[in-house]
Amino acid sequence: MNEPVRGLLVDIDGVLRLWPRRSAVAAARACGLPDNAVREIAYDGGFDLAHHGVWSHEQWVDQIRTRLAAAFGEAGWRAACLWAADRGDADPAMAGLLRRARAAGLVTCALTNNTTALTADLALHGLTDVFEHVANSAEIRVAKPAPGAYEAALSMMDLPAGQVVFTDDSQANVTAALHLGLHGHRYTGADAFEAFLTGLGVTLPPAVDAAAFQRRVPTGTAPPAGHAEADRGTAPSTRCLATGLPPAVLAARLTAQDPTTTAVPLGPDALATVSATGRLTTWRLMPHAADPRAAAGHLDAWATCAGCVDAEHLPPWLPAARGAAAARAADLLHHTGWALHQIAAATHSGDPLAAATHLDTVRQSLTALATVVFRHQQAPWPGATASRYLPPTVREALTASLRADPTTRTGLTAGLLPLLGVLRHLRQAVQLVLNTSGSWPWPHTAAALAPLLDGPPDLTAQALGDPLYTPALAAVYDRHRPLAQPMAAALRSWAATDLAGCAVVELGAGTGRITRQLAADGPAAYWAVEPSAAMAAHLEHARLPGVHVVEADALMLPLPGHRADVVVEHEALQFTADPLLAVDEALRVLRPGGRLVRLLLHPDGPNPLTDIDAAYRRAAFADAPRPLFHGKGTDQRVTDHLAARGRPTQDRTLATFTQHRTAEQALDALADRAWPYQHQLTDPRHERGMSAARQTAAHVPKGLAVPYTLRALITPAGKEVR
Repeated sequence: MNEPVRGLLVDIDGVLRLWPRRSAVAAARACGLPDNAVREIAYDGGFDLAHHGVWSHEQWVDQIRTRLAAAFGEAGWRAACLWAADRGDADPAMAGLLRRARAAGLVTCALTNNTTALTADLALHGLTDVFEHVANSAEIRVAKPAPGAYEAALSMMDLPAGQVVFTDDSQANVTAALHLGLHGHRYTGADAFEAFLTGLGVTLPPAVDAAAFQRRVPTGTAPPAGHAEADRGTAPSTRCLATGLPPAVLAARLTAQDPTTTAVPLGPDALATVSATGRLTTWRLMPHAADPRAAAGHLDAWATCAGCVDAEHLPPWLPAARGAAAARAADLLHHTGWALHQIAAATHSGDPLAAATHLDTVRQSLTALATVVFRHQQAPWPGATASRYLPPTVREALTASLRADPTTRTGLTAGLLPLLGVLRHLRQAVQLVLNTSGSWPWPHTAAALAPLLDGPPDLTAQALGDPLYTPALAAVYDRHRPLAQPMAAALRSWAATDLAGCAVVELGAGTGRITRQLAADGPAAYWAVEPSAAMAAHLEHARLPGVHVVEADALMLPLPGHRADVVVEHEALQFTADPLLAVDEALRVLRPGGRLVRLLLHPDGPNPLTDIDAAYRRAAFADAPRPLFHGKGTDQRVTDHLAARGRPTQDRTLATFTQHRTAEQALDALADRAWPYQHQLTDPRHERGMSAARQTAAHVPKGLAVPYTLRALITPAGKEVR
C-alpha cells in the first residue's frame, strides 16, 4: 500500500513565480542592445556561483552591471538596471493551492535553485506564508538535480521521500525526484497539479483567507536587484572509471553508497547506471594499473596504420575556423568551471558518485579543449577520452586522473589535481592561439575547491613546461647538431649584407646555433625569442654581444608593433601551435618595408641515416602512440598564406654543400637522447629503441655524404592587399 501524502515540495521559478515579461530580452531591446546581450552576461558562470551561494545576490548583480557597462556603456548599465528591477509575478492560483494545502495539515517546502535574494523576494510578493520551510540552493550549497538538494529539503520537512510530492517545471528535476522515491509531477499549472494530488488521495479544502497565514511585509520594502530564471538539464553520457573492482561488485558498492542509483553490469568491463539525476550513464571500467594507452582511451586503436606514420602536416588555422574554435573553447571552459563547482558541492554534501561524475565531466571537457587548441583535430570517435594528437603532458595528466578512484575522498583529490594543471596550461593556450579567455570567474572556483584540497588551488593561466624541451635535451642539443662550415659561412655572409644596421627578431632561437652566425656583426639590435626556458637559459649563458634573449611564444611576441626591420627564423614555425598565426604576429612587429625571412635546410636526395632513427621509433613506440612529427610542409602553407594577403615571397639559394655523417654519429645522438620526442620515453623503451637502431646501423654504409641546400624565403612586409 502506498504511504499517505503528508508534504508538498515545490519549485519556485516557473511554478509559484512567473516571468511573463522575459525581462532580460525586454531590457536589452529597450536600451537598443542585441536581444541576448543581457542574458549572455547575466547567465554565464556567475549565475552558477550565485546559485551555490559563492556570490551573494548583490555581488552577482554588481558584476553583471559592471560588465554590461564595459561592453555597451551607459546603455548597458541601464539595461542591467531594468533587468534587475523585474521581480517577476506571483501566481495567485498556485499560492492559493499551497495555502489550502497548509490548511489541510500538509507540510509545504520550497526547493529552488536561487540566490540570496529569495527571502526578500517572497516577502515582496506576499508569499512568506505559503511555505513552512525553504531549501534554497544558495543556502544549502547544492542545486537540483543533485540528490543532496532533495535530501536537504526532506530533512527540513522531517518526512520520508515516499510521503512527499515534488513538482517542478523542469523534467530533469522531476526525474531526479522520482529516483529518490518522491512522487514527481511535471508542473504545467495549478489545476493540473491539484488533479495530480487528487489522484494520490489528497483532498484540499476550499479557498482559505490568506490573511490567516500571511505575515505583514514591512512598509517600504524595496525589491532587491536581479533574479534567476532557468534551470539546466542533463544529458546521457559515457564515462570512464579506474577501479580494480569487477562490474558486479562495483554495482553493489555504488548502490550501497547511494540507494537512489540503479546499477546494472553490462559485461566484463562495463557498467550502466541510472543516477538520482535521472541520467543514464555507461561506465567503461579500467584497472588502476592500466597501460596509459588503454587508460587514455586506446589512443591508436582507431588508426590501423598509425605505426607507419612518420610525418603529419597540421591543418592551418583559417579565420573562420579560429572564430568557431574560440567560441567552442569559451563554452568548454565554462562547462569545466561549472563542473568543478559541482564537485565541491557534491563533496560538501557527501555524494561521492555525483562528485565522480562531475570529475569526469571536467576530464572530458579538458580533453575536448586540448584537442581543439593543440591540433585542431576531431576526436577519433564520438565520446573518445583522448586523441593521439594531444601533447604527452596532457595525455599523462589525463591518464593519472583516470587511474584514481574518485569514489573516495583521497582518490577524488588525486584525480582532480592533474586536471587543474592541464586547466592552467589550456587557459594559457586558448589565450595565445584563439585570443579568448572566456568569462568564468576562476578565483571563486579556487575558493570553492579550497576545503577539498586543503587550500585554494592556483588556477591562473600559465604555460606548462614542455617535457620535450628539457634541460637534459638543451645540454646535448648543440653537440649532435654540428653546423657545417659552408652553412655557417653562408649565414654570416648573408647576415653581413642583409642584416647590417637592422633591428632583427629571431623566432625559435633555441640554444643559439643560428643566432651566433646571424648576430656576429652588423645588426643594430637583435632579439632572440625562445619559448623553452631550458633552451633560453643556454642562450643567455652564452652572452652573445648585442643579443637580447626573450623567453616568449612566437604566437604572442612581447614587442611593440612596427619595431623590427627583419624577422628571421630557421625551421621554427613548423613547431609552433599555429604557424600562420605566428606569421601574422611576425608581420605585426615588422616596420613597413621590413622583411620576413625563413631559412630552410633541405637534403637533396635520400639519407640512409634516417633509417636508423625510424628503427628506433618503431621499437620504442611499438605498444604506444607514435610521436607527432612535424614535416617540412609548413613552408609552402606559409608562402600561400602570405600570397593570399598580397605579399609575394622570393626564394633565394644561399648555399649548396655536402655534409659527411656516419652511422656511429646517428647512434651517439640517439644514445644521448638528442631528439625531443625521446624525452617522453621510459628507460626500458629507450633501450628497446637503441637495440633496434644498432641492428639497423649495422647494415648502413660506414660514412655517407649527404648533399644539402640552404635557402632563404624572403617576404616583404609591405602594405597588405585586400
